[in-house]
Amino acid sequence: MIRALHAGWIVLLGHAALCHASVRIEWQEVMPENVPATAFSARVETPPVSLPETFRRPVSCRQNSDKIKRALFVFETDATDASGAAGYAAELDTRGEPGVWQPLPRPSIGGSPARAYRLTGGSVLPMGHQHLLLTARDAAGALKLLAYHTVTAKWFELGDVPGAARDTPVLLPESDSTFLVCRRNGTTPALCWRARLVRTERFSPVNYVVVGLYVICLLGAAGVMLVKNRRQTANAYFKGDGKLPWWAVGVSIYAAMFSAISLIAGPGVSYLLNWSYFTIILSKLLIVPIIACLYLPFFRRLNVTSAYEYLEARFNLSCRLFGSAAFSGFMLFRAALVVYLPALAVSAIAAIPLDVTIVGLTVVSVLYCVAGGIKGIVWGDFYQGIILIVSIAVTVAVLITGTDGGWSGFFTIARAHGKFDAFNFSWDLTAPVFWVMIIGGFVSNLNSYTSDQCVLQRFMTTKDERSAVRSILFCIAVTFVSGPLLYAIGTGLFTYFSSHPERLDVTLAKNDSIFPLFIATGLPPGVGGLLLASILAATLTTLAANLNATATALTTDFYVRFRRGAGSDAKTVACGKGLTVICGGIALGLALLFAHADIQSMQETFYKFLGVLTSGVTGLFLLGMFAPRVSGTAAILGLIVNYAVCFTLAFCPLPWKPHLMLYGVAGLSACLITALLASAVWPNRKSTAGWVWSRRAAGKQEDPHAG
Repeated sequence: MIRALHAGWIVLLGHAALCHASVRIEWQEVMPENVPATAFSARVETPPVSLPETFRRPVSCRQNSDKIKRALFVFETDATDASGAAGYAAELDTRGEPGVWQPLPRPSIGGSPARAYRLTGGSVLPMGHQHLLLTARDAAGALKLLAYHTVTAKWFELGDVPGAARDTPVLLPESDSTFLVCRRNGTTPALCWRARLVRTERFSPVNYVVVGLYVICLLGAAGVMLVKNRRQTANAYFKGDGKLPWWAVGVSIYAAMFSAISLIAGPGVSYLLNWSYFTIILSKLLIVPIIACLYLPFFRRLNVTSAYEYLEARFNLSCRLFGSAAFSGFMLFRAALVVYLPALAVSAIAAIPLDVTIVGLTVVSVLYCVAGGIKGIVWGDFYQGIILIVSIAVTVAVLITGTDGGWSGFFTIARAHGKFDAFNFSWDLTAPVFWVMIIGGFVSNLNSYTSDQCVLQRFMTTKDERSAVRSILFCIAVTFVSGPLLYAIGTGLFTYFSSHPERLDVTLAKNDSIFPLFIATGLPPGVGGLLLASILAATLTTLAANLNATATALTTDFYVRFRRGAGSDAKTVACGKGLTVICGGIALGLALLFAHADIQSMQETFYKFLGVLTSGVTGLFLLGMFAPRVSGTAAILGLIVNYAVCFTLAFCPLPWKPHLMLYGVAGLSACLITALLASAVWPNRKSTAGWVWSRRAAGKQEDPHAG
């Protein structure tokens, strides 16, 4: 048995080493009259004069670099010898001006023997998100089409250039996957060739079977829950009757915080940069004692369905409604990101239209959420969280084994390019240095774990306070297992594609598609399907959690708060389910907007909006629990200043801005300082008995609707 498993593992990992070109070119002759006029009139980047050396025939263009920034690339296409740099690249500042020039490697493709090329032609063409296309001649004088990958700084050959376009060709853009190859003077009526880039590999039928079985099981589980729970009470639907085991709730909290943003965008960031964002995970150690000793016991004793009920009891109705609305707005934004990223993955892997994928994932997630309530979501989170962790571990092993040199090559390549760098102790507040990430990560995690209905709602599903503490500790432990594995995936993607640049898709439109590309082309049949199922699991668990938490907040803070009469459990549950469907529709619309927007990194976008939209709500809870002198009026003033600061930093053109991880820090600080100062003018005159934290906090709490 052991030998059979070992042999299967060798076959599994051996598949990753069998690398073939990911795209091929289909050529078609095109007469000048059939060439779109826009192709000939395409703007050509003027080469700069401030280069480290003089080029006889420079060509240049702008493309994304490996620092989530745009850069200017300049190549020499009339070199007299094969020595020196092939060109130079410089990152562009906010004004579009180039910075420090860095040399680019000469076109050479490894092998035995290695093949060297000499660049020629009249242009360089940016293609996709990270590639540049140029023509070059090999040692025999044959004209080839080369691709340069701006992230790994690797060259690879795409194929021969047709004979009619051999005489000093120029590359002209046409669409996302096609371009034209013409003579040097593109305005002359000469014969051109249209090049169409076509993917050579598709998702295996075995993978479709695995994903199909997963979806069938999921829909079956939703159907069973719908029948079983058709008469559940509001307490069961929103709070799970407070009888769920701590270990299941711990994994559920992890799965709710972990999403496709983490699974797809996270590796995408460590692939481009390094492990600097890992500091955000480390900052969770700082909030564990705060949650376990302060927040968790406090909110367990409140025993509220919506966390924002507390804000009314402590401050006033306006604070409660504003906090609930702000949370709901952020959850809808997050839900849209959560459904967009896996849809991007499924679309890239299975060649399904992106919009169709977004609609399908949203509909399934809404059904899953409506059917089971919080109890079904927690158990679904638990099982799917296990699938996620196992799939991530297998992916890391396949990536490392597929890298040239295996484990040794993985560490050598990664260290040479600084991919393991996690702690930069400089004081540059505009970069993801240690101080920025630890402080920004602390505030982001504080936002998520102390004012997020998704988390606070799960605190109420365990049987007692001790079990709730265990659940959060178990969640953090699971995070410290999966977190390094996720960042290792990003590093592994860099080393893998450094070893096999020909596996890259030159038409890749977004960096967030780099991991889905590997799933489609680098994993053996079956494993890719399991990992895609894991992506779907991350989507469904997080989206269902977001929609359920949003519906809970809106139902409790608006419907129940303002309804006339006592109302029944059945009507409350029906309202929650209806709001779940409505919120799912809004998230669907936002996801479709994201699908057609130019966003460089979804992870950075997520952290920016996390700070902008939730830091004010976190400030409300901090002021309510620890500043008894602050009144509702002072708290509202703090909120106003908070959002003024956050939106100014996020959306206004300023001469200097801190790193986006500090937007929430600045907003939270402004909120606290303003409210504390305003309390000197408008002090609190409302009783805070039972609503402010103290060592002798009484277990019996005041009615939130009193006074």
